Amino acid sequence: MAQAAVHSFKTETLQREEAMPWLAPAAVLGGDNAPAWIAALRETGAASFAATGLPTPAWEGWQYTNLRPLTPEAFTFDAAGDVAAQDLPAPLLKDSHRIVLVNGRLRPDLGTPLPDGVKLTPLMEISEPEEELATVGSLAQSPLLALNCAYMRDGFVLDIAPHRDIARPIEILFMSAGNSPAVYPRVLYRFGENSGATLLERHAGEGMALTNLYAGIVLKAAARGRYYRFIDENGDAVHVSRTVARSHKSSDFQGFSSVSGVAAGRQEFGLELLDSGISSSIGGVYMLKGRQSHDFTILADHFEKDGTSVQHFKGVIDDQARAVFQGKIHVHRPAQKTDGYQSHHALLLSDQAEASAKPELEIYADDVKCSHGATAGMLDTDALFYLQSRGIPAAEAKALLVHSFLSETLEKITRDDVRALYAARIAAWLNAPVEEAAA
Repeated sequence: MAQAAVHSFKTETLQREEAMPWLAPAAVLGGDNAPAWIAALRETGAASFAATGLPTPAWEGWQYTNLRPLTPEAFTFDAAGDVAAQDLPAPLLKDSHRIVLVNGRLRPDLGTPLPDGVKLTPLMEISEPEEELATVGSLAQSPLLALNCAYMRDGFVLDIAPHRDIARPIEILFMSAGNSPAVYPRVLYRFGENSGATLLERHAGEGMALTNLYAGIVLKAAARGRYYRFIDENGDAVHVSRTVARSHKSSDFQGFSSVSGVAAGRQEFGLELLDSGISSSIGGVYMLKGRQSHDFTILADHFEKDGTSVQHFKGVIDDQARAVFQGKIHVHRPAQKTDGYQSHHALLLSDQAEASAKPELEIYADDVKCSHGATAGMLDTDALFYLQSRGIPAAEAKALLVHSFLSETLEKITRDDVRALYAARIAAWLNAPVEEAAA
């Protein structure tokens, strides 16, 4: 956004004074010859965010998550990231293809060639607006998405050709580097009709960083998409993201996410079952300690008949950490024969740990099968005593019970090699020393 554009909405819309420092760095985008549709979205997003600022606990859906301690001065937009190939973490899977972004910018020199049937297009090379990139709903209700729009530049569209099965997984590595970067990527993963692929989206880096990601996922008829996210950032990082999976007739979507490193985070997932015969699921595990906090907010929207959606999350919370789960299944009137399942279970390892859950069902059809459940509790003292009575030290017995608790969620993952990646993160967290994360 040009500097003049920043001033234009100041005189035309109501602003909150605390919002303006978040928008000021966007002035560096002026004169970058962005396509008209991107420039328009920047202006719209900036105007919307100027009127709302960051959401507060007074907002519906934000009662348990407070972003007010975040300050824009702590982060640098357009931070330089001098990263070489040897600085990158090893690939998640040895046989995978790889796309690399450093501080939001695509780095083809650090990635690997993509297979036939897969096309990568940088966001700024898309001259005409596409529905899945430009349709974002009410920005007034989604200030973080509005902020993402205001900084819209970095990102890409990844297309899987129709009737193609991509055998090897594609890893998308978002690497943060340098002086406390703030990145606002927008990506679209598009699965053509009757196509199939496995995507491994990984967020990694060292030091303080802010990631505000919008990811769209589109599955055309009979497509099969596997989307696995790994939040491998550190205790000084903040991660907020909104991910919308739009599924068409007879498609099959499976998503999963793990969190263990960030100081604070919120992941919003929207499952949109737009036609009949769709299966769409999202699951995850979180492992929090110190003063970390994380929020999973999920909405499964059933629009047509014979759809199945699953939300399945488990987490463990230690010290003064806090976890939030807000899940909703919305069944519209035409969506007869819907099967919706939702569960969240939290394990508290400390008297000061907190877990907040808000499961919801909103059903307008009369022939459905929907359920939800949420629990939070401490370790089973009888099971702990039993293991110790068999000669297992207390710390090891505790770790075994936690690992067993979390591993049940991993059973939903259909790929053995990906399941092993998540299991390794659980094991690493259980063996790692407790380090208090930044507030």
